[in-house]
Amino acid sequence: MKLKRILFVCCLFLGYNGKGQEYKFLYYLDTDLGSVAKDKATIIGKGLKENGLFRLDCFSAQNNRLLMTIHFKDSTISVLEGPFKSYHSNGMLEREGNFINDLEEGNWFKWGPEGQRKDSIVYKNGVPWVRASFHYYREGRIMYYELTDSLQDTHQTISYDSSGQVVAEANFKGQKGVVKTYTEKGIVTDSVFTREVREASFPGGDDGWRRFLQKNLNPNVPINNGARAGKYTVIIKFIVRKDGSLDGISAETKNGYGMEEHVIKLIKSVPKWIPAIQYGRYVNAYRRQPVTFVVE
Repeated sequence: MKLKRILFVCCLFLGYNGKGQEYKFLYYLDTDLGSVAKDKATIIGKGLKENGLFRLDCFSAQNNRLLMTIHFKDSTISVLEGPFKSYHSNGMLEREGNFINDLEEGNWFKWGPEGQRKDSIVYKNGVPWVRASFHYYREGRIMYYELTDSLQDTHQTISYDSSGQVVAEANFKGQKGVVKTYTEKGIVTDSVFTREVREASFPGGDDGWRRFLQKNLNPNVPINNGARAGKYTVIIKFIVRKDGSLDGISAETKNGYGMEEHVIKLIKSVPKWIPAIQYGRYVNAYRRQPVTFVVE
């Protein structure tokens, strides 16, 4: 995260007990931490001097929820210096790291709202050198993780099935790498010469897929089938095969009133997708599509 510098700041002095200390400064800020009038503020910043730096606790102007704790060189809050933390809406830690002279430095970590680690990045003078990213199944088990070292020009990916067993491993130096797939018949090893990875997509991309659903979904299906007032979210899962055809289309939810059947029928009617690519080869890809119906 690169926070926007604030060159001109209007602040008020105040006394306020926060984390056992008294705030001395009050700021009215927008989402970029720019100074605004009180009635236009989306963030209330409360600051104090701490360990030779200036700490700014940022609260939501709407509900007073703590959003971030940031450190600057001084009360002008123009140069980032020292620890940084941000928080999810449920209060869980979202991101943590350190700034030196306005640039990210050292280890930075990112977590999801459930507390699962999403990313770990090592920065040098604001430039990411090493990055590890983690991806999970719905139930919380790890699906795969990726480790990229830009200095060594290496890349590693390890994939797991839903039971936690390793099913594939890839190790690259530059664009050349070895991919191992673990099957019941043993280990299948293949040499590849590109790291190219691309998600499966609908022709026209995400915007095209969204427009297709909006145009062709019938919002009256639950109403016509007698559903009570409320919000219903349908989740349909499917596989995009190597040739772009869709397979394994089924519902994860059971809202009823014809909603799951309607979305499944629609997805079965779509044209071929653009298949996913992993390391320069077409592969099957799994997708989950939520659709929300509202009955008033």
